Amino acid sequence: MTTDTAYDLDHPVDDRYSPPPCGELEEIRAVLDDGRLSGGAQILPLYERALAARFGAARAIAVNSGTSALHAALVAFDVRPGTEVLLPATAPLPTAMPILTCGATPILVDTLPNSLALNPTDLQRKLTPRTRAVITLPLWGYPNDERAITGLFIDAGIPVIEDSAQAHGTRIANQHAGTLGQVGCFSTHDRKLLSTGEGGFVLTNDHDLADRIDHYTHLGHLRGGHGVNYKLAGPLAAIGLRRLARLDAQLAQRRRNAERILTALPAGGLLRELPYGVQDKPNYYNLVLIATARQAEIADTFHRAGLPPDSIRWRYQPLYHQPLFQPYATACPNAEHLATATIQLPVHPQLPEATVAWIADQTARIAQGETPA
Repeated sequence: MTTDTAYDLDHPVDDRYSPPPCGELEEIRAVLDDGRLSGGAQILPLYERALAARFGAARAIAVNSGTSALHAALVAFDVRPGTEVLLPATAPLPTAMPILTCGATPILVDTLPNSLALNPTDLQRKLTPRTRAVITLPLWGYPNDERAITGLFIDAGIPVIEDSAQAHGTRIANQHAGTLGQVGCFSTHDRKLLSTGEGGFVLTNDHDLADRIDHYTHLGHLRGGHGVNYKLAGPLAAIGLRRLARLDAQLAQRRRNAERILTALPAGGLLRELPYGVQDKPNYYNLVLIATARQAEIADTFHRAGLPPDSIRWRYQPLYHQPLFQPYATACPNAEHLATATIQLPVHPQLPEATVAWIADQTARIAQGETPA
């Protein structure tokens, strides 16, 4: 097909989405007029109530990063030196670093084949009396149905922390990601679907837990007890409040773009979408495909076409390949396969229609074993 696109290895498709203006400046101006930039008297509570309502949670606590959200949740569950936290080997560095910040030991668990869900057999092998929490991860905004191991966590009295940093609007078993465990942690970093530049938030239905997290992230409200300053600044809350209202429209466009590419895939080809359940729905932070054969060759072909997968663009690999986490290495063959076989494609709303059509054409050609022009 002929388009005006000109993408290649040196000129990749831009995978960053910058939301169009939606009244953020007016909202920020109101915060400036109020004169209280550190949360403000009104804007931060308004933003937190809007987050809780949008995702169907009882409480939301806005913080200054997704890392802060995870750290605060771990502290609330008394994760400290001498304790362990289970997490998938597919986790990126920001998911695992807060465990080290707590002085605890990360225990890496393999996933199920071609899945982001934790492997129950490997999980049971690594569960010990020192286990204090488990982190689950809907990476790339793809559902990770953990219902097969929910009973194990309940029986062991282990809380589930969902790292939903990339999963705003993802549905798992017809529920919002971040609302299935005891607590859900989100990022609103510049690359996320809900972006405030830097920021994050915690969702929970447990009011006592919410109070503990709120207390910890606000210096104990200076009323005694230990805490840190993880508050979200008022201007960033103002941005989040306006952009939250546009999240559904963004999700719809991402899904339309993903569907256009998926429709072009040939049946029985070398690529298929990362599977998920009938009651699940990705938010398409990325469209994620799995190469069923010739994984390294296919990844390189996408790279040369200007569509580098995360294994190349970000050097993504299982966590224990990172120097900081090599001491915690363990055999996780399914996670290894997922890292090398997955292809992450941008489908954000800022992509021109011609670019989406071009991505669909390139992907279909690669799936048929062709080398795109």
